[in-house]
Amino acid sequence: MEKETEKTLRTIGLTKNESSLYLAILKLGRTNVSSITKATGIHRRNVYDSLSTLLDKGLIFQIVGEKEGYYGGVEPNKLLELIQSKEISLAKIMPELKEKYQAQKVRETAVIYKGVEGFKDYLRDILKVGQDVYCLGAKGGWSYKKLGKFADWFERERIKKKIKVQNLFDHEMKKVVSQETPYAKYGECRFLPEGFSTNSAIDVFGDQVVTFTGLYTERFDDNVTLFVMQSRELAESYKTWFKFMWDASTK
Repeated sequence: MEKETEKTLRTIGLTKNESSLYLAILKLGRTNVSSITKATGIHRRNVYDSLSTLLDKGLIFQIVGEKEGYYGGVEPNKLLELIQSKEISLAKIMPELKEKYQAQKVRETAVIYKGVEGFKDYLRDILKVGQDVYCLGAKGGWSYKKLGKFADWFERERIKKKIKVQNLFDHEMKKVVSQETPYAKYGECRFLPEGFSTNSAIDVFGDQVVTFTGLYTERFDDNVTLFVMQSRELAESYKTWFKFMWDASTK
């Protein structure tokens, strides 16, 4: 039973030696260091160290005036007061701790969008996030005819929210893109070298990385697939790589 009691005392912040000494003092009553040392088997020097910390915590008291130091235990309810005091102290710093936790909290998810409606969901995500967009292997997808009036609505909302876009187009898009296109508004465009075009693309905005399959110059398959990954660390990495390729590309 005493071992369980000692174990419980340790869970509320007492060290092993403090727990042993505290229980010994309660059992012995007012007692001296020699008796405490004998009862606990703890080295005398360590006994003095633990008695000092127990005094600081208010769990024991010292009898002044005796030739050898005598000690006694206070009412055990003092232990509850110690816990309550810690709870009050913890409550005071809890807002700060929660703020730090929320700031560092990392949310990582992955979803798949498919088809025209999935493409629209991706464009809605851009407006929702409201941050600049970096497009690698761009093919003019935002003006695809399959999107109908939705493309015009999206472009108006993008401009209204002042969301900038950097389009690193496939080389073939040089024949299509001009400074009169919607991409010139709150955006820039450059072109990949010839021979590096694919049927895929990658867009990065905020903490999201979107990888496309089934894309072609100014059109996409009915079953176009978008792999959307939400990861701050991953997005920042892609932005770094994009910057390298952007700086190495031509206008």
